[in-house]
Amino acid sequence: MNKSRVGTLSEKKAICYFVEQGLDVFDSCQNTGPVDMITFNPVTGETKCWEVKSENFRLSGPKKGNRIGRCRRNIKFTKIIHMIYVDKDGTIREGTRK
Repeated sequence: MNKSRVGTLSEKKAICYFVEQGLDVFDSCQNTGPVDMITFNPVTGETKCWEVKSENFRLSGPKKGNRIGRCRRNIKFTKIIHMIYVDKDGTIREGTRK
């Protein structure tokens, strides 16, 4: 599967993840921009901006099996944009890289 399809699939999995948590999700309508989606919690009123990254692992070398780090698109907004990582098996992890 090519990169753009993997990214699109990861975004859709993230949307399902947030909807299952009872959040309203607003998907980006453009290919470029600092965020992929915005979530709104109708109970608390909390709004969050999210950048989705597809998680990949090294296939060879001394670090085989380790995650490959992906940079944020826009480091200027690091404090307000939350990260969500989606593995190819559908595992989702919020927050900072480990």
